[in-house]
Amino acid sequence: MPKTIRKQFDKCLTYENLMKAHIESRKCKSYKKEVILFNLKQEEYVQWIYEELKNEKYKHGGYRTFYIHYPKERKVEASRYIDRVVHRWLADCFLKPYFETQFINTSYACRKNKGMHIAAIEVKETMKHCKNIWNDYYIIKMDIRKYFQNIDKDILMSILNKKVKDKKLVRLITEIVYSNEGKKGIPIRKLYFTNFCKYIFK
Repeated sequence: MPKTIRKQFDKCLTYENLMKAHIESRKCKSYKKEVILFNLKQEEYVQWIYEELKNEKYKHGGYRTFYIHYPKERKVEASRYIDRVVHRWLADCFLKPYFETQFINTSYACRKNKGMHIAAIEVKETMKHCKNIWNDYYIIKMDIRKYFQNIDKDILMSILNKKVKDKKLVRLITEIVYSNEGKKGIPIRKLYFTNFCKYIFK
């Protein structure tokens, strides 16, 4: 896989790829009202998204804000379903093939064939290994306070511009990254971009 992304936007922008993004996005969410409404006219909606992206007229919509309280209180910003389809298309066609291959092997969050359960199994195996070698060992549990809320969007884009040389793709990512207020902060629900940020700023 080349180090930079060049002239890939138009190649990946197809009705079929957008429909796949919709099918993936609706998994486990088919009961939600906005997904049901999208499904009723999915061919028309997907075609509309295609035309908006092709003509560089796509504008990211607003967010529905709410708070979750477990395991700790966090502000969550949920985007429209149409925007989540675009997120999925962008992630599947660009972020995953060009960036995920560079993730360290022990990065488990939101990755295919990874996840919390696999991470727990790997930690258990590592603990056994450490016990056999050193007998006594230490585990440090660490977290970065308000990590996503403090990501500087300008710095993120300056790093990304070194990797992405496709103007249309840069425009789309810029539209999404700056779609919420403030110079800092990536919405937690913007799943694929949060994983991307983990890689960029690790």
